[in-house]
Amino acid sequence: MTDDLRESRAGAATARDEPDAAPRSARIFVTVLFVLLLVPGVIGFDAWPLTGWRLFSLSRDDDQTRWVLEAVDDQGDRRVVSYEELPLRYRHAEWPISELPGASSDRRDAVCEALLEAVVDVDPSTVELSLARDHARLVEGDDGWTTRHRIEPFHSCTTGAGAGEGR
Repeated sequence: MTDDLRESRAGAATARDEPDAAPRSARIFVTVLFVLLLVPGVIGFDAWPLTGWRLFSLSRDDDQTRWVLEAVDDQGDRRVVSYEELPLRYRHAEWPISELPGASSDRRDAVCEALLEAVVDVDPSTVELSLARDHARLVEGDDGWTTRHRIEPFHSCTTGAGAGEGR
């Protein structure tokens, strides 16, 4: 056998023994895609269209009920606090709040106090926080469509000595 023939057979055997590897660009693409899907799920924010699945899973009609945070300031004024105002880790607080009707009063107090702390960080004049159901109804009027809200308090907590008082 000639040396050239031996080298070509050895090269062919080496090529057959090496496993097929994905191209570097494909591995980078898959890694980036994985991170884009994983990070929003771990941190808890919707990076639509990648993670906006619940946008399509909720039914929509003219009556909507959702959980809201109603803050009372030191002047007695009430306002609904948007979850978007709160730090990122509280953006999906509506989900654990929705499980509170069947929970113990200790669990309700713990969730309410944690949310109260976050709301006070955003608005230091807050003295009370109510976890409430917002019954919203879409109504057609002469000037177009409007939304009517009926806030139904469920549980409340206050800053200071009165913390954890339920309704």
